[in-house]
Amino acid sequence: MGAGVSQPALALVAGRISNVLIVYPSNSTEFRREAYENVYIFLGLGGASLIVSFFQFYCFQTVCNRIIAKLRYHYVRSLIRQNAGWFDKNQSGTLTSILNENIEKIQEGIGDKIGVVCRGFTMFFAAIIISFIYEWRLSLVMLGLAPLSFLLVAFQGVKMEKSTVKEFSNIAKAGSVAEESIMGVRTVQAFNGQNEMVNRYKNELTKGKKYSIITSFWSGMMEGFFFFLMYIFLGGGILYGAYLIKVGALTSPGNIFIVIMSQLLGAYFVGLISPPLMGIFKARVAAAVIYETIDRVPEIDVYSNVGDNPDNPNGMVEFKDVHFQYPNRQDAKVLNGINLTIYPGQTVAFVGHSGCGKSTTAGLLTRLYNIESGTVIIDGVNINEINIHSLRKIIGIVQQEPSLFNFTIAENIRISCPEITQERMIEICKMANAHDFIETLPNGYDTLIGDGGVQLSGGQKQRIAIARTLARDPKILILDEATSALDAQSESVVQSALDNAAKGRSTIVIAHRLSTIQNADKIVVFEKGYIVEEGTHQELVKLGGHYANLVKAQQLLPENDNKKNRNKMHKKFDENLGFGRKEFVRAARASNSFRNSQKRLSKKCVDVFKSDDDIKFYKSIPIEDNNQYGNYNVSTIYKNAKEEYKWMIAGFICALFRGLELPACGLTFTYVFQSFSMGHDEMMRSCLNALWIFIGIGVGSWIFQCIGSICYAMSSENLTLKLRIAAFQNVLYQDAGFFDNIANSPGKLITRLATDVLNIKSVVDCRMFLVTHSLTAVVISVIIAFIYSWKLALLGTSMLILLGFGEIFIAYKVMAKNMKLARNDNAGKLAIEIIENVKTIQLLTLESHFINEYLEALDSQKTTIKQKCFLESFNNCVAMSFEPFMYGTCYALGIHIIHSGTNSPADAFQAITGILLTAFAVTMSSSYFPEFVRANSAAKLLFSMINRKAATGNSNVGEKADISGTITFKKVQFTYPQKPNQPVMTNLSFTAMPGQTIALVGPSGTGKSTIISMLERFYDVNGGSLKIDGRDIRELSLEHLRTQMALVGQEPRLFCGSIKENICFGLTKEVSADEIDQALTLANAQKFISNLPSGIETEVGEKGGQMSGGQKQRIAIARALIRKPKILLLDEATSALDSESERAVQEALDKARKGRTCITIAHRLSSIQNSDIILYIENGKVEESGSHSELMSQKSKYYELIKKQDING
Repeated sequence: MGAGVSQPALALVAGRISNVLIVYPSNSTEFRREAYENVYIFLGLGGASLIVSFFQFYCFQTVCNRIIAKLRYHYVRSLIRQNAGWFDKNQSGTLTSILNENIEKIQEGIGDKIGVVCRGFTMFFAAIIISFIYEWRLSLVMLGLAPLSFLLVAFQGVKMEKSTVKEFSNIAKAGSVAEESIMGVRTVQAFNGQNEMVNRYKNELTKGKKYSIITSFWSGMMEGFFFFLMYIFLGGGILYGAYLIKVGALTSPGNIFIVIMSQLLGAYFVGLISPPLMGIFKARVAAAVIYETIDRVPEIDVYSNVGDNPDNPNGMVEFKDVHFQYPNRQDAKVLNGINLTIYPGQTVAFVGHSGCGKSTTAGLLTRLYNIESGTVIIDGVNINEINIHSLRKIIGIVQQEPSLFNFTIAENIRISCPEITQERMIEICKMANAHDFIETLPNGYDTLIGDGGVQLSGGQKQRIAIARTLARDPKILILDEATSALDAQSESVVQSALDNAAKGRSTIVIAHRLSTIQNADKIVVFEKGYIVEEGTHQELVKLGGHYANLVKAQQLLPENDNKKNRNKMHKKFDENLGFGRKEFVRAARASNSFRNSQKRLSKKCVDVFKSDDDIKFYKSIPIEDNNQYGNYNVSTIYKNAKEEYKWMIAGFICALFRGLELPACGLTFTYVFQSFSMGHDEMMRSCLNALWIFIGIGVGSWIFQCIGSICYAMSSENLTLKLRIAAFQNVLYQDAGFFDNIANSPGKLITRLATDVLNIKSVVDCRMFLVTHSLTAVVISVIIAFIYSWKLALLGTSMLILLGFGEIFIAYKVMAKNMKLARNDNAGKLAIEIIENVKTIQLLTLESHFINEYLEALDSQKTTIKQKCFLESFNNCVAMSFEPFMYGTCYALGIHIIHSGTNSPADAFQAITGILLTAFAVTMSSSYFPEFVRANSAAKLLFSMINRKAATGNSNVGEKADISGTITFKKVQFTYPQKPNQPVMTNLSFTAMPGQTIALVGPSGTGKSTIISMLERFYDVNGGSLKIDGRDIRELSLEHLRTQMALVGQEPRLFCGSIKENICFGLTKEVSADEIDQALTLANAQKFISNLPSGIETEVGEKGGQMSGGQKQRIAIARALIRKPKILLLDEATSALDSESERAVQEALDKARKGRTCITIAHRLSSIQNSDIILYIENGKVEESGSHSELMSQKSKYYELIKKQDING
C-alpha cells in the first residue's frame, strides 16, 4: 500500500512544481526556493519507494513461495489419501499435469502480481483522496471512472473464468497423454506409435489453445475499452478545470494538474492491472481444482484413526457371500457370492483363467476397494471395523508387476521395515535369491535403481519385491504371481524360501505356474467370479475337472511326442533352408565356444573379462553429461517462431502505435500547460481541442490494444503449442540410454514439458505486447526530450542506461538460480513417482514416509529460492523507485537551466515530461522482468530437449529394404550407458534364420531381454556386430525396422483408450474388422472381449488398469500379431496367462510364427519346447545350444531347469 501511495504523491508534487513553473517568474528567488523544495520531496519519495517496494515484493513473493510449497505438499498428501476407486476415474497423468500446470498457474497469479494489484488499487483510491482534497468539484466529475472500471474488471473476470476452466481441462488431458507416453516410451517406440501419441497430445492442446485465445480477446477488449473511457474522462476533466478557472471558481492551474495527474495515474494503473488480474483469475480457477482434491475425504481413509488395532492377529480369513464390481465398471460383475475360509497358518492357492476374480478376491483383504455386499472377516472381525493402517500392516503382498522406488536397493527393502538390521536384510535377500545378484552390482546394496526399477530385469525386481515383503513379517501373505518373472532355477530357490516363510502365517498364492502351488494346503479354482472347485492337488487332479485340465495343459510334452512333432518341423525347416539343421547347430556352436562347466550366479561381473583390452573397452564408454545445456536463450525462441512472424509483426505494429499513446499524451499535456498562460477564451478553445485529441488517443488505444492482444495471443499459443509438441516428439524418439540417465527421469521430463513452455510464454504473449509499447514510448519520449532540451534528455537517458545495465547484471544472477532450481528439482520427480505408485505406497503403509520425503525435497530448495527472491526484490525496488529519483534529478537540472535562461519553462516542461514518461513506462514493464529471466532459463532447458540428437540417429534415415528375418549376433559386447563397468554381453554370438524360432532361457538378469532391446535398437552394440539379413542393423531405417517387428513384453503396457485403439496402436494403415477379429482369435482374447458389455470398444483404463494381467497380455499379443511382422519378439509373452489360456495362445503363436523369425524368452519352459533352437544365456554368453531333446540329453543346465518345472499328476 505504501508503494501504491507513492505514485499519487508524485502526481501531487508534480502538480505543485507545475504550478511553480506557471505562476512564478523563472528568474525569481521564490521560483528556485519553491521548486527545489519539491525536488527534495521527490528524492525523499524515491528513498521511501525504494524501501517499501523491496519489502512489498519480498514479502509477497516469500508468502507466495510458502503457499506454493504448502499447496504442493497438501495436494500430494491428499493424493496419497485417495482410494483406488477414485484413481480408476482420475488418471495419474492428469493428476501430474494438475500438479505441474495448476500450481504453476497459481504461482503466476499470486505473489508479486497480488502486490501489483494491491498497489494499483491503493494508487487509485489514494489518487481520488488527494484529488478531492485539492479540488472536489473537478474530482467529482472524474469520479465516474471508478465504478465503470470495477464493472469492466468484474465482467472481464466472468468471461475469462469460463474459458480458463475449459483451457485447464484440456491441458490436464494433454499432460496425461504426455505422462503415459513417457512412462511407456519403449512400447510407444517399439510400435512406431510416436506420431499417434503426438497427435493425441496435439489434439488436446489445440482444444485448450482455442479457449486461451478467447481469454486473451476479452482481456484486450476490456483493457482497451478502459483506456478509451479514461481518456474521455481525462479530456473532459481538463476542459471542466479550464471552465472553473474561467468562471473564477479555481485560481491555481497547478491544482488541475494535481487532480488530473492523480486521477490519470490511479486510473491508468487500474487499466494496467489487467494482465496481473488475468493471472489471478486463472490462479483462482487452478486453485479450485487443487482444493477439490485437497478437501476430498475418501470413504476408505488412510489417515483415519478410527477402527480396531489387532494386537496379536492369528490370520483367520473368511469370505462370506462376497459380491463385487469395480466402481467404474458397474456393468461387469467380478465376484458372485464368494464363500471361503482360510485357517491360521494355512496356504491356499487361487487358480483359474485370467480375469476370473483371483487377484480381486485377494486384493479385497487390503480394502483398496469396499465390497458391494457380503463380508470379509479377519480373526472374527469385519475388516471394515479394523483401522485401515493396522489392517494393511498385518498383510504382505507381492504383486504380479511389482513397483520399486527410485532409491537404493537397501532403501527399497528397509522402507517396509525401518528397524531391520543389515544382517537380517542380507538373510532375507538370500531367502529371495536376490543376495547373489545384488553383490555383483557396483555398489551392492547401495546401488541406486532407476524409476520403477528400470535398471533391473523383471526377475531381479520381483526378487527385491519379495524381500521387501518378507522384511515386514506379515501375518497374512498374498503372493500374486510372485515368481512369474523368475527363471526356473531362481523360482525353485525362491519358492522354497516362500514355502518356509509361509509357515506360521496364512498365505494366499495366486499362480499360473502350477508347479509352484502343488504343495498348498488347499487349492481354490475360480471361474467367472465363482468358486467351482476346492481341494488339494491330488484331490483335484483325481476329480478330473477344471484343475485337472489346467494341470494337463501345463505338463511338459512326453519326450517321444515332442520328438515326433519336432522332426516334422525340422523336415519342413530344412526344405526351406536348403541345408540341414544339424549343420546349422554345429556352425552356431563353432562360433560360440560353449562352456559346460557350472558357474555360480553370484560370480562378480569383473570375472567375466578375459583380457585387459576388455577392461579398457568398458571403461572407455562415456557417460552423457546431461547437465550441459546448449547456448540457447530468448533469441532462440524467436528464431523458432518464423511461422508466427505474421502474427508477431501485426502485434508488434499494434504495440508501436499503442506506444505512441504516452508521448502523444505528454505533448497534449504540454499543449494544455501552455494554454493556461493564455486568455480565458483561447484557453477554453485549446482545452476543447485537447479533449478531441484525448478521445482520439483513447480510440486508438482501444483498437490497437484489442488487435494487439489477439495477435500476441495467436502467436504465443501457436508457438507454445509448436514447442510443446516438438519437445514431446523429440523425447519420444530418444534412445533408451537417454531415459536411463537419472537427469532425464520421466518425472523430470514431464515437469519440464509442463513448466518450461509456460515460462517461455511470457516473452511472446500479452506481457511482451505491454513491454513493447512501453519501450516504444520510451524511445519516442527520449527523442522528444532531446528536441526540447538535450541536457535534460542526456541526463534521463544516462539514468536509463545505468538502470538497464543493473537489471542485466541481476538477470544473470537470477538465471543462475533458476538453472540451479531446475537441475535440483527432486520434489517434482518424487511427486510423479508417488502418483504412479500410490497403490503400492498404501499397501505398504508408507504414506507418512513419502510425505516426509516430499517435504524434505521441497525444503531442500528453500535457500536457493530465498536467494532468488532477494535478487528479484532488489531489482523490483530499484525499478519502482527509479521514477521518483528521475523526477527529482530531472527537475533539479530543469530548474537550473530555466533559472539560467537556457530553456523556457514550456520547453523544459516538455523535455521533463518526455523523460518522466520513460520512467513511467519502465515502471509499468518492470514487474515482468523476473518472468523474462525465467523465460531465458526455460529456453535453455527446453531447446536442449528439443534439439538433442538420439544416439540411435534419425529414425527415417537408412535403408528400407524388405526383411526376410535373418538375425546375426557376432561377438557382441554391450554395457548399459549408465553402468559402464557392469557388462551385460561379453561375447554373444548366435544366428536365427528366416522362419526359425529361437528360445532364450537362463537366469534372470543375464541379458535375455537386452537381446530384444538391441533388436528393437533401444540400444546399439558397443562391440561386435548385429546384422539383419546381412546388413548392419544401424544401416536400416529404424522406423522401417520396427514396422517389420512386433514385441510383446514381460509387463505389457496398454494406453488409455479402447481395446480396439490399443490393438491398432501405431498402425499407419486402416485394418479391417476381420483382421482385428483374426488377431484377437489368435491371441485367445475374443471370448473374454465378447463378454464385455462394450466389446472391443471397452476402455482399458490407465495402463490397462481395468483389465486383468492375463487380459492385458492377450490384448498385447493381438496388437503384435495384427502387424503380421517378419520378426516376432516375445519376452515372457504368456507369463500372465493361466494354463489353458497359455496353451491356446501358445498354439496360436506357434501358428503365427510360421514364416517369420521368432525370438522368444520364457521361464515357463513348457512354452518353448517346440523352438528350433534353445539358447541358454548366462554371463552375457551362450552357454548351451540345441533343441529341447538335445539339451535334455546333455543333462546340464537346461536339463536342471526342466526338472524343476515338471508337474506330475
